[in-house]
Amino acid sequence: MREFELLIRQLIVLDVKNANKTLMQQTAIQQRRTNLLKRIQKLITLWHKFMPGLDSYLASRSSCVLDATSTSTPEHIPLYFPSSFPLEHRSSICTGGIENIEDRLRFAQASESLTKLRCQLMKRTYASQYKVRNISSQRHYTRFRTLQEQTENKIKLSTLQYNTARNALLQLRGEGTWETTLRKLHAEDIRGLSEKALVEEEKEENRWTRTMAGLNEHQTTEEGTLDDVPTTLFNPHLAVGEGHRTLSWIWYSTTGDEINDNISTGACEYIT
Repeated sequence: MREFELLIRQLIVLDVKNANKTLMQQTAIQQRRTNLLKRIQKLITLWHKFMPGLDSYLASRSSCVLDATSTSTPEHIPLYFPSSFPLEHRSSICTGGIENIEDRLRFAQASESLTKLRCQLMKRTYASQYKVRNISSQRHYTRFRTLQEQTENKIKLSTLQYNTARNALLQLRGEGTWETTLRKLHAEDIRGLSEKALVEEEKEENRWTRTMAGLNEHQTTEEGTLDDVPTTLFNPHLAVGEGHRTLSWIWYSTTGDEINDNISTGACEYIT
C-alpha cells in the first residue's frame, strides 16, 4: 500500500512537475512508470480476490473499468482500498476483516510519516543554521540550495503521506479520540523548532512583494508558485524554551507504539 502511494507521489510531486527535464531524467521517469504499472497490475489481481464486489460497484457508479494495461500515466490510476468506499457499501465490496488490516496499516503509516516529517524539519533547521554561519561563496550557496530542495521535497512527501493516511483513518473510524493524537495537519503546523508561523500581515506582505515582482498565479520562482507563499520563517535566535512562542503540535504528539519504535530503530533514521 505505502509503496504504491509513495511511487505515485514521487512521480507527481517530484518528477512530472519539472518541465525542463534532461533525457536521463525522462528515461528515469519512464522506468518508474513502467515499474508502477507492473505493480498496479498485480494489485488488481488482489483486488479481485479481497474485494470481489469492486467491479459491480464501479459499474453501478459509471466508473471506469479496471484496466491498467494501456495507460502511459499509471500515476493517475485510482487505487481502491476499503477506506475508498462508503461504510454502507463496504461490506458488499470487501471480504471480512480487510478494513481492520487497512486501519492498522494506516495508523502505522501516519505515525511513521510524522516521524519522518519531524526529522526532515530538524534537518532543514540545521541547514538554515549552517547557511547563516558558513555560506560565503556561490559554490557553497549552490550546494546548499541542492540540499535545501531535497529536504523540501522530502517534507512534501511526508506531509502527503500523513494526510493520505489520516484521511483514510477518518473514513474507516470516523471522528473520535484518536484525532487528539493524529490531528489535522495545516500548512502553519509544518515548522521546525526554530521556525515561527507567519501572521496574516506577513503572509499578505509576501504576496504583495511577489505580485509587485510581476508574478501571476501561473508563474513560479525558486520558492514555488505565487499561491505557494511561505507560512513559516526561520529565526536563528529562537530557542525551544521561549515561553511566548507556541510549538507546533507535531513536536509533542506521539503514540506509545511510535515511541517504542523510535527507541528500537533510532528516532531520526529518516533524516538522510
